[in-house]
Amino acid sequence: MNLEPDEVADTVLVLTEPSDKSADLVVRELERRNAQVFRADTGDFPLSLNVSVWFDGSWHGEIRSPDGAVGLRDIRSVYVRRPTAFTFPPSMNDAEQRFAAREARRAVGGLLMSLPGCTWVNHPSKAADAEYKPLQLVTAAACGLAVPRTVITNVPGDAADLSGRLGGSVVYKTLSGASVSDGERVSLVYTTPVTVADMADDRVALTAHQFQERIPKVRDVRATVVGRRVFAANILVDDDAGELLDWRADYQALRYEPVDLPEGVKSALLTMTEQLGLTFAAADFVVTADDTHYFVDLNPSGQWGWIVDATALPIAEAIAALLTGEDQ
Repeated sequence: MNLEPDEVADTVLVLTEPSDKSADLVVRELERRNAQVFRADTGDFPLSLNVSVWFDGSWHGEIRSPDGAVGLRDIRSVYVRRPTAFTFPPSMNDAEQRFAAREARRAVGGLLMSLPGCTWVNHPSKAADAEYKPLQLVTAAACGLAVPRTVITNVPGDAADLSGRLGGSVVYKTLSGASVSDGERVSLVYTTPVTVADMADDRVALTAHQFQERIPKVRDVRATVVGRRVFAANILVDDDAGELLDWRADYQALRYEPVDLPEGVKSALLTMTEQLGLTFAAADFVVTADDTHYFVDLNPSGQWGWIVDATALPIAEAIAALLTGEDQ
């Protein structure tokens, strides 16, 4: 399907895995607003998701799935949640699959990147850049957010000096995701207290390690940014569960409540996401007894459905409004 000159692109392309509950909430909200939605997972390409396009100064053609098709020129916005990797026939050997994956990424990704005037939540290249923790920390500090003192090293011999820069209490945090896959087994690496001896372990030399001062927190805050709106919630630990250094370690012990960020923190966070080129982000803070909010992490495609379940914050409505242009 091609648009006539006086027509306007009106379809929201949702790219995610089939079981994504957060995306389900957004799709339902889009449908409630009578928006056109085309949902697909890149993991279905090329077995059941197809692309057929041509170029004559701009790209024309369709993305097709068993559930329907969408014209490239009909796409007004793209919601990138958690699409999976391309899937190829098992008859292809490893070298063939690697080559096919490179070709698919350049073709499918390149076509989507070329969409004129498209709203992205988030643009893949901006989201990829924002995943880098060192960039997050320096951007947060430049925007006025408090940031824990941090060390990144693979030199065990520097442990004593570096630990002194972080104060009396130090934690280890991964620079990438918390999950580590080993075949079908998945382990989680949570924020962990460490000693000088831990930092001096010879295994530190094997890769980069991130160490931070341990902030004496009284609560955690998850702040979800959608466009220029911020939806924040306290993450509180039940009294009988004791202190959790990393709240992800025990979801059953948590309770949540909506909260307003201090205006200075909110403004700085919005400046940060703007500088990173993000229209969506899930940011985590630890808060001290004097109400200082320390920025600790930002996820450009973070989960938020469970926060909505607990607090009824209108995050899905805000994302849908952003994708349909109703927030402008």
